[in-house]
Amino acid sequence: MAAAVEHKDVVLGLLGASAALAGLVLVFLGLVVGAYGGLAGDTPRSVKAPLRRVGGMILLPFGLGITCMAAAVAWLLLSGRGSGLYVVIVTLFLLQLTALAGTSVWALRALLWD
Repeated sequence: MAAAVEHKDVVLGLLGASAALAGLVLVFLGLVVGAYGGLAGDTPRSVKAPLRRVGGMILLPFGLGITCMAAAVAWLLLSGRGSGLYVVIVTLFLLQLTALAGTSVWALRALLWD
């Protein structure tokens, strides 16, 4: 019979994966900020608006990632005593993945397709 995966192993994996995804999100935020900064000062607000919206939306998966990492560290510091916190960690990670996918599709539609 196969051994069950320990909660600690799952939390450590989610901590690393969440940190990696948050770092990836920051790269794309940097690209958006660079594109926004590269616009001339007299660029119309209607041209800048999509970049501002995308930049704001990118903060959602980043914030979820930071929150997931904080919860995972708290769970580890509590020596795994918080089973409710374990569920929160898994849920936050799934929300981060969903937000990242949704934001990616939304950003592509907003910036590349007219």
